[in-house]
Amino acid sequence: MESLSEAEEARSLIRRCVAGDVEAAKTFQDRYGELIYGYPIRVYRVPPDEAGDFYVFAFDRGRIFRRVRTFEGRAPFRAYLLGFVLDDLVLEWKRGVREIETISLESIGELADPALTDRAEQEGEFSVMDVDRSTMRELLSDLSTPKAVVMKLLYVEDHEFDPSEVRYLSQVSGNAIPEVLDRIEGLRATVREREAGLKKMEDALDAVQAWVHLYERRIQRINEDLAALPPTNGAAERLREERAQLERKIERRRTQRTKLLAQAQRRKVTAPYKDIAGLLNTSIGNIGSQIARLRRDLMTKVSNASDNRPSADSRGSIEVRS
Repeated sequence: MESLSEAEEARSLIRRCVAGDVEAAKTFQDRYGELIYGYPIRVYRVPPDEAGDFYVFAFDRGRIFRRVRTFEGRAPFRAYLLGFVLDDLVLEWKRGVREIETISLESIGELADPALTDRAEQEGEFSVMDVDRSTMRELLSDLSTPKAVVMKLLYVEDHEFDPSEVRYLSQVSGNAIPEVLDRIEGLRATVREREAGLKKMEDALDAVQAWVHLYERRIQRINEDLAALPPTNGAAERLREERAQLERKIERRRTQRTKLLAQAQRRKVTAPYKDIAGLLNTSIGNIGSQIARLRRDLMTKVSNASDNRPSADSRGSIEVRS
């Protein structure tokens, strides 16, 4: 059994985390981050990239802190995490993924911008595509070098690295500058491959939708022909059979489109967390945590800038630059 002092220390840390203490949250992640990140890999055979997504999900908006605040110290905290918290949290995360796959065709509308398909797009998370590139560069310029480098690596296809950032990467990775540059180019190649895969998926979606429209037009013509024929006519019977076949084909195509759409929404067009972690010589869990915090911080800056921007009525003809 965990000693009283250890249990009280864990409970004190949790209370600070729940209260929004940033340093306490960092301490919690340092102590238990690897355990949390590794759980879905060990138990559910989740790929490392997706485990990074789970890690972000767990800490997003203090989700895991709310789950552990009932800890009373009757068992070691690690055992409490494994036995009472993480499994439910993983299942909640997996249910959220599956819900995408069961969404109805009528409720999905048009295909979203494929550049927004990183899971990080969930629950209002910040995406580099939410602001124009000049604004993004301005936001990153206000960050420290380590933070700016993480975001630039994530959206590596959209950003260049200045000499000080390359030197920083060389320092933290222990690699020579030429190797660092090669690895950055490797990340860009990976992102381009992901974008190409997403483009193929979009083309497949377009093709599926085209078949649906074709079948629907044919059904419309069949209905018009049936309206002009006696119900017991042999030709009418054949037309009804053809219509039934077309309706089944439409249903299959819609199911296919729903699955393709779900895959497109989950497909990432950012650099893999594991590759970023490898270059920065740290863990995937740490990278996931950093990215989650940075997204929230940047989104707050964007929101504040928007709130402080004068409305069209208040600024009249004066041009206000952000």
